[in-house]
Amino acid sequence: MARVFLADCQPLFNEALEALIERDGRNDVVGSGSTVAQVVGAVGRLRPDLVVVDAELALAARPTLVETVLDHLPGTKVMLLTQEIDLDLLLGAIRSGAVGVVGKKSGTRTVLRAVQAALDGEGVVPRAMLPDLFRRLLDLGDRAPDSPLSRLSPREREVLALLGRGWNNARIGRELFISPHTVRTHVQNILQKLEMHSKLEAATFAMQRDLAPRRLATDAPGSHNGSGGLAG
Repeated sequence: MARVFLADCQPLFNEALEALIERDGRNDVVGSGSTVAQVVGAVGRLRPDLVVVDAELALAARPTLVETVLDHLPGTKVMLLTQEIDLDLLLGAIRSGAVGVVGKKSGTRTVLRAVQAALDGEGVVPRAMLPDLFRRLLDLGDRAPDSPLSRLSPREREVLALLGRGWNNARIGRELFISPHTVRTHVQNILQKLEMHSKLEAATFAMQRDLAPRRLATDAPGSHNGSGGLAG
């Protein structure tokens, strides 16, 4: 069974949804939380396959809770629940990396289908909103610069910029406070999105575009002590 984590500001809603999923029997609820701090701490420890999170909790701050979860666990899927779905909320969820949004009022069968669809790797979008969503995405695409970097998440752009400095996975992880394994996953995503075949190719791409991140403390004179390099 897949491992599901529930996150809603109202603990009673978490309990009701947990009972629904457990009664369905296809997946296992491994934990729940009602604050950002609770969710981040528990998700990092429990490593669920899917986080089902209330939209207000998920998108209230920057970086969003969705982005924070995916930064630490890129393989985890995040789906949002909300009282009312509008196009701006849906776009915000997609941009943050969520696989979709489902309405809390849509009925138990719809919620269960959405949970299973998200776990199966499918997008979760109300059918009635698809035409408007496609039109908005096409409009944004027409106005956006045709840059390969637009395919990357903010965290992936940070990792790419540090690859351009010649840093290895361990050093990037220390700088961004993520594990080398998570860095490796981000690098794999970067190579796939940019249609590249090696870290060296990605690093060269970053250097050509001068993707320097903010000045780092480790950039101080004498700080380059051989811990860099693209291996690892």
